[in-house]
Amino acid sequence: MRLTPAWDRPEMRAWCEGLEVLASTAHPDVVIYRGRNLIFRATADGHEIAVKRFPVTSVGKRLVYRFRATKAVRAFDHGVRLLEIGVGTPSPFAAVEVRRDGWPVVSYFCSSFVPKFLEARALRFPDAPDRARLLGLLGGFVGRLHELGVLHLDLTAGNVLLVPDSGGPDGLEFQLVDINRMRFGRVGVLAGIANLVQLRLNDDGKVFAGYCRARDLDPVRLRVLYDTRLALRSLRQTFKERTRPWRRRLGF
Repeated sequence: MRLTPAWDRPEMRAWCEGLEVLASTAHPDVVIYRGRNLIFRATADGHEIAVKRFPVTSVGKRLVYRFRATKAVRAFDHGVRLLEIGVGTPSPFAAVEVRRDGWPVVSYFCSSFVPKFLEARALRFPDAPDRARLLGLLGGFVGRLHELGVLHLDLTAGNVLLVPDSGGPDGLEFQLVDINRMRFGRVGVLAGIANLVQLRLNDDGKVFAGYCRARDLDPVRLRVLYDTRLALRSLRQTFKERTRPWRRRLGF
């Protein structure tokens, strides 16, 4: 179990130990997502909490997570680090691993619940309000991430939230979610472009332009590289979608 200093108290440890019961009895009204993982709302310590449950179902993953931090622990550690360097993400509170005979069977990540937001994927639609400006800001956000040495390895448009922020210069804050897969360190141009194309927003280059401005890059020189990586990403995504049922059966 890992807790932030504010949560490292006996009553919060006891609450975390009851997460399996909370998850199994979660009312449909508090369930945010139910699929391979479960995300639900709960209340603890006067806060509304988002709890994400990561089951460890395959033998291969149980073997890996016996010697490696589970998804919940990595999400917690990454969340703490992101906030330390000024990158938006829901505030982490706790990570809990449930093990049987030393083998991990499930883990939980608890963070602050964000009541109002827009997923970046909504910007795929041409009629999205203020689309051109928001696409440019999104590209700038990813560019600043890379300048800070942050690489979100699952940078899909559903994992970037646009959260209203009346105190911010643009009236919003970008926040990263699903942060268990990340790398920290220098992000070169090639790695950055390969990461950027994961957004796949069909945006006529507005995200790319914002990204280049944030990193002081020449968009003319890099446009061919960007378009090539975007085409390769689309092919790879098509392959993943068509093989997903088989990969899940095999535990990948």
